[in-house]
Amino acid sequence: MFQQFSSAISIYRGLPANIYYLAVARMILGMGNFIIPFLVLLLTDKLGYSATVAGSLAMGVTGTYLLGSFIGGKLSDVLGHKRVMVFGEFSGALLLISCGFFPDNTFLVPAFLFGAYFFIGLALPASNALVADLSNKNNRDAVMSLSYLAYNFGSALGPIMAGYLFWSYTEWIFFGNGFAALLGVVIVAMFIKVQPEIDRTTGNELEMPVSGSVWAVLRSRPRLLFFTFLCGLLWYSLNQMTMASPLYLSHIFGEKGPIVFGQLMTYACVIVVLITPILMKFTSGKAETISLAYAGFMFAFGYALVMFFPSIPIHFIAWLFLSAGEVLLLTKESIYLANNSPSSHRGRIQGVLVTLRSVLVMPSFIVVGYLIDSYGYSFTWSSIIAISIAASIGLYLMTVRNKPGSHITRNRSINGDNS
Repeated sequence: MFQQFSSAISIYRGLPANIYYLAVARMILGMGNFIIPFLVLLLTDKLGYSATVAGSLAMGVTGTYLLGSFIGGKLSDVLGHKRVMVFGEFSGALLLISCGFFPDNTFLVPAFLFGAYFFIGLALPASNALVADLSNKNNRDAVMSLSYLAYNFGSALGPIMAGYLFWSYTEWIFFGNGFAALLGVVIVAMFIKVQPEIDRTTGNELEMPVSGSVWAVLRSRPRLLFFTFLCGLLWYSLNQMTMASPLYLSHIFGEKGPIVFGQLMTYACVIVVLITPILMKFTSGKAETISLAYAGFMFAFGYALVMFFPSIPIHFIAWLFLSAGEVLLLTKESIYLANNSPSSHRGRIQGVLVTLRSVLVMPSFIVVGYLIDSYGYSFTWSSIIAISIAASIGLYLMTVRNKPGSHITRNRSINGDNS
């Protein structure tokens, strides 16, 4: 077992120094992930808002984050991916730190959070594009997964620390998140060197710079929109780990449900750290779309287990498959977009497609709640399983469609379409 794990992590050896600096920065950002896990509790138990108002404010924070992400894509392509990432994270960090000086102010804290997550959203497409800039098609599996692994490792520690700070040292929820973001930005600004565009050619024709608007690029590559829709279905399934699952656990186990859910969340973080390099090694020679199809089947199988065998040990087995699906979704989606986006439009494509996917997934919270209330858990889980399988089938068909030598690929090459 140890030899297999050692062999798996070998994909992270010998990467450019930039990649390791970025991984450290992502880990620090993850360790400072104090606010989002406790956002609703901050708004209700600390600031005194009702659950309805707190939910509306939390949705507003999400909305400003998506708006920032949409705008940040264009800015990052025009001004530079690294520059916009540093500016966005730096501005967001200052606003989060400012919250720490007024932790009980019912007006300033929400206002600063709206501003902070607008700027953090602004940095998101620039950050994703920067990872693509620092990698190439040959090492992107390792680079993307290491970045995800580092952030997830930090995120496993962050909420634990925040939990101890929440009641007695609330200001340090804001200070900790803000200073962690600042430190991450300093590492990116000082140590990561971005090569000129001409030196970042990877030999992948799909990444060559092009002219025109992002909409023109998406019209010439409609598969990116179809891919985003299918990934949205997978995100719908993934979100049920934190939406339907805690409700289901409370329904089955009563007061013990939240305790089991907390144990499962910690377990999932550990599993992700352990299996990410193994999954990357296993899928390194496979198309991203087929790996994502595997993710859909893992979601379907995991949720089927908890539906048919609702015991605590089976939940832990199921979450092994759900965590594996999460790893594949969060890494392979980014790799596919990087491999199929022109370097001149990476930020804009990330901004537009991530925003579209998020808008697609946001109603899932209302939909799943309605299904549970109206039809019960068996029907709800069945619908989620069906969506996961449908996404997997769609991604498999994309793989077949784009396979070299297929009828469609031959027709594309004959017609001279290199999109």
